[in-house]
Amino acid sequence: MSSSPSSSRARRLRWLWLLLPIVVAAALAYYVFGRSDDSETNDAAKGQAGGAPPATAISAVAASLGDLPIELTALGTVRPLSSVAVRPRVEGQLLSVNFEEGETVKKGQSLAQVDPRDYQAQLDQAKGQLAQDQAQLASAREDLARYEKLIKTNYVSRQELEQQRQLVRQYQGAVSGDQAGVQSAQVQLDYTDIIAPITGVAGIRNVDPGNIIQLGDDDPIVTITQLNPISVIFSLPSRYVDTVRGRLTDGDRPQVSVTGTDGETYSGRLGSIDSNINSATGTIRLRATFDNPDGGLYPNAYVDVSLVSQVLRDQVIVPEPAVQTGQNGNYVYVVKDDNTVTRRDVTLVATQNSQSALSSGVEAGERVVVDGVDSLREGAKVRVVSDALPGESSDEVADPAGGDAENQTSGDAAKRPSDNGANRGSAS
Repeated sequence: MSSSPSSSRARRLRWLWLLLPIVVAAALAYYVFGRSDDSETNDAAKGQAGGAPPATAISAVAASLGDLPIELTALGTVRPLSSVAVRPRVEGQLLSVNFEEGETVKKGQSLAQVDPRDYQAQLDQAKGQLAQDQAQLASAREDLARYEKLIKTNYVSRQELEQQRQLVRQYQGAVSGDQAGVQSAQVQLDYTDIIAPITGVAGIRNVDPGNIIQLGDDDPIVTITQLNPISVIFSLPSRYVDTVRGRLTDGDRPQVSVTGTDGETYSGRLGSIDSNINSATGTIRLRATFDNPDGGLYPNAYVDVSLVSQVLRDQVIVPEPAVQTGQNGNYVYVVKDDNTVTRRDVTLVATQNSQSALSSGVEAGERVVVDGVDSLREGAKVRVVSDALPGESSDEVADPAGGDAENQTSGDAAKRPSDNGANRGSAS
């Protein structure tokens, strides 16, 4: 059974009404987006056909000629040049302590007193024995003198004369022994007065008046430590031995600076180098000395050490971010007088404190690009908007195109990280 013509016409009209919104939406989308893409394409084509691309905003710094000190860093330990544990040399009761803990004592100052009465008696006894033997020696010498006269008249025999001579020698030996005994007793008596062997700061005392002190006690009476001047012991890799020893041999002692626990920086000189290398660590120990009048460097404290191992003289110096690393080595971009850049291969000697020393490739006074390097190529047109590193203050550089240099600089900074190392990349 066939459908009627009116039914077929109705179905076609219904499909047309369903497709109409889709066709309208497609036409509207083409009108909005298609015309926009065509406009951008036409604008780009017009820009390419109309002239050169816009100049790239950069920061550039002039290379300088100067000296670059090479510093080596290490972790060091503060060590006193002298530290003495004061121990008794005689035994007895401690009568007095003549110092305060933490005070500075002078060399030769009395620190404590041991009961001297027993040692004084020993000295008096030794002196008495000496006086007795000296009297016997004097009598024997007088008899010897008479025998030497009587031998000529044969009133005494030669044997008696020799015996008298031997007696004199015997008393001479006894007197010499007594004199040594007196000196020993005097030394023992002197040891009862305990004196400071060096000038320094007295530590915590370990005995009190009334205690009996003995030889061989585990704890000293007190420890005296010299704080001014003071030293710092630190280690460096053994490859620097020849460089450091060469400067010490020449009498040019390298400068050393340390940062103490209080944040203060102290300057001194390298004093000595160890006589052997530590084979386990491949390092060698060094000692630097420092003036320490205020006691800021305290024994056994850890400090950061910086040693100027050598000074590179008359080098072309540029900021470290200017030197880039490519497939063929290091290079920089130099700004020419016509505000274009050229790529130069350079020889890097050393880098220290964000400064690089170059031996070839750049002359002093030439401006090198330090920011915006990632957008450059050989011969690119540039616009210098800053004469300092990113993050540093600088005088604004006039924009030759008449734009706002400050706003352009801020925009570039927002696009690029402030880290100097972030701009380094390989050559394309």
